[in-house]
Amino acid sequence: MKTLVAIILISLILLFAVPKTALGESPSIVSADEIMVKIRLGLPVEYDKVAIKGNLTSERLGLTAKQILRIPFEVKMPPSDGPMQANSSIVIRNSIIYGRVDFKNTVFHKPVIFENTFFVENTSFENSTFEEDTAFAHSMFMKTASFADSRFSAKANFLQTYFNGSSSFSGTQFGDIADFSLARFYSDVQFASSQFVYDAVFGETDFRGRANFIGSLFGQSAHFNKTKFEKETTFEKANFAGAVQFFGPVFNSTADFISAQFAEDASFNEAQFMGPAFFAGARFSDLAEFKDCHFPAGVDFKESDFGIDATFCNTSFGQQADFTASNFLGFADFCGSNFACDADFSNSGFRGPADFSRATFSEKINLHDAQFRKNVHFESSKINKINLTQTRYEWLFLKWNSINHLDFDDGAYQTLIDNYKKLQWQTDSSDCSSTYLEAIVQAAPNDSHLWIINGIRSLVLGTNSSSFPGQI
Repeated sequence: MKTLVAIILISLILLFAVPKTALGESPSIVSADEIMVKIRLGLPVEYDKVAIKGNLTSERLGLTAKQILRIPFEVKMPPSDGPMQANSSIVIRNSIIYGRVDFKNTVFHKPVIFENTFFVENTSFENSTFEEDTAFAHSMFMKTASFADSRFSAKANFLQTYFNGSSSFSGTQFGDIADFSLARFYSDVQFASSQFVYDAVFGETDFRGRANFIGSLFGQSAHFNKTKFEKETTFEKANFAGAVQFFGPVFNSTADFISAQFAEDASFNEAQFMGPAFFAGARFSDLAEFKDCHFPAGVDFKESDFGIDATFCNTSFGQQADFTASNFLGFADFCGSNFACDADFSNSGFRGPADFSRATFSEKINLHDAQFRKNVHFESSKINKINLTQTRYEWLFLKWNSINHLDFDDGAYQTLIDNYKKLQWQTDSSDCSSTYLEAIVQAAPNDSHLWIINGIRSLVLGTNSSSFPGQI
């Protein structure tokens, strides 16, 4: 952080202290009162390459223009019955504002442009309304910046804007495109309960602090492509009404999407979840894509609903992958995925085909009480341990030699043997039966029960090889 501040200060010194021949002209000093008078009179505010001294505060709009100029200090005004009105277009470029900027509860009726401008002190536009296009592109907020509970009726442009201190857009409404592409948040940022009526763009945005999007509403498409989240990030109970793209983002800490709602396509392809990821109770009403993702710290999709197709093709799971009691209403694709630890699909429902072909389960896959209504594919998969107790399926394409260990359960073995017989996989049926009998023998307390085991063998293998006591 100290390095960043030093770089910024050096940049400012170079910008405002270089010779006239470099800039063409020396930066002029503008009084904040001069700007406030123009706003008070509804005159255009247009400045380029200036240094603004003094505070820009909406309270001074309660004074007359003469009072603003005559009173060299701020006057504490009584609370206004309504918001302050700003009828001026404001365009300030390539400048630095040394004082506070406080336009709380202000209505800006014309465009507001602060481009490539430095805000040295705290900045607040809380509870304000921007009726036309607004831009803070390439600007930098050195301290806190708050737009909480504000409303942007037209486009809001924060392209490559730098927020050095904490910032807040909590409860903010964006009525048109909100563009935060390439923005940098070096401290915590709040977007809780914010509303994006149109497209929200966070492409390659860098969140260095915690990012809070709890309960946010995205009315149209949302783009978080190649975005970086350094600390805890939460989209808990966020509502994505349009298509959402998280292509190639990096979450270096906890990623929380608990109970998030995805009404249209949700793409997380090539996402890197370096910390724990939580999608418990999430609802994917359309296509859900998690292709080529990386979950080295574990992921929780417990009780999630996948309304159409869900694909986790070629995704790696470094810790436990929990899909307990989840519902897959369409095609569930886990082909080529790698599960380094336990994968839990117990009590889950699969109404469409399920594809686990070429997947590797280094520890255990739990399918206890899972229900598959259509074909289940495990071709060329590698399974260390599997639990098929009370698992319901019609056709299970799982070669016996792909399984290292099947948790012992009479019903699980019998159902799997019957499945092999239906598939006419004789070798698999025979090998599975032999392993089943060996498991029974190991569980038998003594040799006196061998006649029971031989009876079971005849039932399983369909032979007359039973030997009962007293028979030769």
